[in-house]
Amino acid sequence: VLAGEAVAEERVAELPEWVGLLGGVEPLLGRRALDREADTVRTLRNRSWVVPSELAAVLVSRTPALFHCGVHEVLLATLAGAVASSHQRTGILVDVEGHGREALGDVDLSRTVGWFTSTHPVRLDVTGVCLDDAMTGGPAAGTLVKAVKEQVRAVPGDGLGYELLRYLNSETGPVLEAAPAAQIGFNYLGRFTAGASEGPAQPWELAGETAIGGSVDPEMPVTHVLSAGAA
Repeated sequence: VLAGEAVAEERVAELPEWVGLLGGVEPLLGRRALDREADTVRTLRNRSWVVPSELAAVLVSRTPALFHCGVHEVLLATLAGAVASSHQRTGILVDVEGHGREALGDVDLSRTVGWFTSTHPVRLDVTGVCLDDAMTGGPAAGTLVKAVKEQVRAVPGDGLGYELLRYLNSETGPVLEAAPAAQIGFNYLGRFTAGASEGPAQPWELAGETAIGGSVDPEMPVTHVLSAGAA
């Protein structure tokens, strides 16, 4: 199914848009480019923060309702503003990871459990946004969220076309391979309940002895200079 979709006329027609989105020079986010031999999972540095419930409520309920957007778009706006502000640039290229369960033809996914996982790049441009005001919660924060929301939703098709054309189409693959790659990865896992002990039983719950994401080979090369995840 995916191989056929990758060569479908409507998918191939997305190629110029993806090339345009990826076009330009990507300044290094760090001091050097990633080295597949040296930069492995073992060398990663991790930082994590727990957001207070009052602030989380603003993030997952009030802000999306006010701007008619998703939680992931609010988080991407924050990420774009922070990176653009700290690195004195007006835009960033981000690989956005998703569950990959978008509708595809007449394929019925209702009986399949879990994520398929898909990734596509998004260019977030903050030109014209007063970042100092936005990052302190001023009126420009709304401008930033609106701009990022529109850019996230402007990707070609449903976003699935990027990996289809990149990896499953021998003609379009080399074109996208030659384009600049995102140095930042982003993944919003969604909202999870705390467990059965804090509320009524649910049809599906996280197993207490397991962790979301599982384990990763420590020798696996990292794909991004900065990876941001939220749940």
